[in-house]
Amino acid sequence: MVILATGRSGLALLLGSSNVSQILPQYCAIGSGSGAELSTNTHLVSEFRRTAIGSRTVATVNKITFTTDFNSVQMSGAKLMEFGIAGSNIANGSVNMFNREGFGSLTFDGTNELQVQMT
Repeated sequence: MVILATGRSGLALLLGSSNVSQILPQYCAIGSGSGAELSTNTHLVSEFRRTAIGSRTVATVNKITFTTDFNSVQMSGAKLMEFGIAGSNIANGSVNMFNREGFGSLTFDGTNELQVQMT
């Protein structure tokens, strides 16, 4: 997983800001694009769904897990190849993606759900 430039900037702002609600990761995005993960990426290559992060769990010091669920209707027919977390609900073109993870293709047939956990 690559922490993008926006993610690094957001962390720096978190350390010195009193208005953290504007810069915290709020959404998980999934997509079907491929390509190298670069720290200069600002969005997924080909995003097709963005959903609010369902939970944040702090289990140990300096470690937080973001969990997001996508139901079978949302995933029906999807060819998943990338995901990431973002600070707003604005899709591609926005400069708010904190990280991006790419992988081999997973195809959903309408009977499968997806849970994304990022730590």
